[in-house]
Amino acid sequence: MTRSIEWYRTNLGFEVRASTYIEDAGLKIAYITNGQFEIELFEQSGSLPVPAVDTDVMESFRVRGHKHFAFIVEDVDETWHDLTKKNLDLVTPPTTNTDLGVRYCFIRDPDGIQIEFLSLL
Repeated sequence: MTRSIEWYRTNLGFEVRASTYIEDAGLKIAYITNGQFEIELFEQSGSLPVPAVDTDVMESFRVRGHKHFAFIVEDVDETWHDLTKKNLDLVTPPTTNTDLGVRYCFIRDPDGIQIEFLSLL
């Protein structure tokens, strides 16, 4: 939890709004915010890491479940440029999908969760 909070703070500008520990469940919960956007982080004792299939963005879509989330940004290329200046796990450089009318890129957080940044064409 500490590592994730620090990663989101340092790299994406999030701050902790609230956190708690539910001792009988071995569960830590933190709400981190950046502007009006909020992410809920969980840390469960004995939890397993993200499956290896999630190492590839397109392959991960073949497995059901939540494995990524997206931020809409004004300029994906500018965002990518800013992200490349940090020591991040860069996954997919800016790519255009004309069928969906978006341009997107992917990075991965320290727990292997894929984060997409996209802008509308």
